[in-house]
Amino acid sequence: MSSTTIDRRRASPAATPQNRALVAAWLFVVCFMIWVMVGIGGFTRETGSGLSIMNWDPIVGALPPLSPAAWNKLFALYQTIPQAQILHKGMDLAGFQQLFWPEYIHRLWGRLIGAVFFVPLIAFIATRRIEARLIPWLILLFVMGGLQGAIGWFMVASGFDPNSTAVEPWRLSLHFSAAMFLYVSVLWTALTVRTPVPAPLQGQRALKFWAFAATILLCITMFAGTFVSGTHAIDVFSPAKAIGVGMPPPVYAVSNFFTDKATILFNHQALGFLTALTILTTATLALRGNAPGPVRDAGLAIGGLVLLQFTLGVTALVSKLLDVGVAHQMNAVLLLTACILLLHRLRGAAR
Repeated sequence: MSSTTIDRRRASPAATPQNRALVAAWLFVVCFMIWVMVGIGGFTRETGSGLSIMNWDPIVGALPPLSPAAWNKLFALYQTIPQAQILHKGMDLAGFQQLFWPEYIHRLWGRLIGAVFFVPLIAFIATRRIEARLIPWLILLFVMGGLQGAIGWFMVASGFDPNSTAVEPWRLSLHFSAAMFLYVSVLWTALTVRTPVPAPLQGQRALKFWAFAATILLCITMFAGTFVSGTHAIDVFSPAKAIGVGMPPPVYAVSNFFTDKATILFNHQALGFLTALTILTTATLALRGNAPGPVRDAGLAIGGLVLLQFTLGVTALVSKLLDVGVAHQMNAVLLLTACILLLHRLRGAAR
């Protein structure tokens, strides 16, 4: 790269600290909204509300039913699917409305995320507050967000199949995994915009390896957790039958790796133990080594959050409380956030 190009970048108004801070803050807001979306989506899934809206109208669907006739039409449509006929036979309009609102809020929040991303993006481009090299990437992130909505409908549509009372678990997993890929992409972009030049670090190569391993294991464990949620695998938890107690179930169904509930539950627990140990090891290395303050802070965060995550997971399993399960999902994203933060702060570690 020539010195002229470097000088142009430095002279670019978009590269000023004030503009970088503004763009980073905007992206952090988008991350926060995606995190909230995980909670709304978890609640929607656990209450079985996701199938209450039978169509996908990205524009018109932003408005809820505004008249009794509109409510009755939507309710009549819902009554045609197996979930209504099998699980909610005899449900009245008031019961349907209780199912409707969580899913409606879930979709509305997704539209709001799109607006919060798109409108400032256009404004920042028009006022030249974003570096030109970032614009194609940010547009791609917006397209990925729109694709996430399409994947969501692909997931929901599977619940309308004959004899189906819920969405297919693998489609739920795809929807969540795509959301996390988008979340990490936006988060990493925000962190890089805020701190474009990594601080050089000496003697942190091993910590960087452990941080990377911990992040990968966490992603795999979260992926396995989507099948626990998608199949309601915690329903088979039974200490008397040695199911869900951290040991392989009496019948470990290798051939039904993603469908047998006892197997799914054990897989998630085993991965959770391995991930927790790896993250705690990473946190210990960060805190006991000679790492700088920002790295130590991130190490402390992953250590505290993984202990909280383990506690929430056990509590959700034993109590089967919906709110605890949703908190477990949301804290997993916070833990992933802390891992990404640690990796970002270790960018300057010698290879």
